[in-house]
Amino acid sequence: MKGPVTDRPFLFGSTTMKDHCLRLMRAALLLVTVVMVASCRQDADDSIEAVPELEAPSSESFQRSLEGLWSTEKSEGDDAETLYLFEWQAAGGLRVVRDGAWLDGKVEDVDLDNGTLALHVTSDSGPSETVTVRKVPDATTEDAFTLRITWGGGQTEDLGFVRRLTARDREHVAEAIRTAGQAEGGPCDTDAPAGSVRAALVCGHEEFGALDAGMRREFKELADRYPDGDRTVAAATRQLDACDSPSCLRAAYAQWQAYFDENYDLGDVVDYQ
Repeated sequence: MKGPVTDRPFLFGSTTMKDHCLRLMRAALLLVTVVMVASCRQDADDSIEAVPELEAPSSESFQRSLEGLWSTEKSEGDDAETLYLFEWQAAGGLRVVRDGAWLDGKVEDVDLDNGTLALHVTSDSGPSETVTVRKVPDATTEDAFTLRITWGGGQTEDLGFVRRLTARDREHVAEAIRTAGQAEGGPCDTDAPAGSVRAALVCGHEEFGALDAGMRREFKELADRYPDGDRTVAAATRQLDACDSPSCLRAAYAQWQAYFDENYDLGDVVDYQ
């Protein structure tokens, strides 16, 4: 005898179908996840490749960053500015010209941590000294800086950036080096005692030659025009001749120039003879 007919679903078949659908959904989700992860990895790789590599700080990059025309607000004991030309050459390294005179020097050391460069300035005819060039960061402008020059005797000069080097500036650097080379061994016009540091520097460096020539012109005017001129000239000469280093002599010229400017009226008399 047959039982009553029912419309209830076949549970075994329904459960199998549901499991099958769940497996398909899981497979689809897994596939989508794999595709998304691969895409993210590709995007990450692309972004890494797109970031430019930063140049690691080096002695060469430090020296290149100094290139340009720099100036003091005023020179020691004078209202005129002192100009520095820094030029970098891959073959010749860093070359420095101060007020038209070549500082014949070689870079001894670059301290990247402290932002300093040591330049050993040499002379075949006189003493040498180490000049320190320090980068002083500008607190108001990112990546901007000024320079502080410290000579062997402790004298300092603060430099501000004027502009990048022009072709004419580079010609001036080359001319200063040529002039310095031609001056070696030539006649020297100075009243400094033979064998003194002053005589060696005046005859060996254009910078000191120009300082000495200007000072001697003022010595003559002092002696000719002022009653105490001879006494002042003698005192100045003794101090200049007593110097035993370039930094001492440079400071002595500057100090006496400042004294003359403050106490005498020199350089504005027309000589009709």
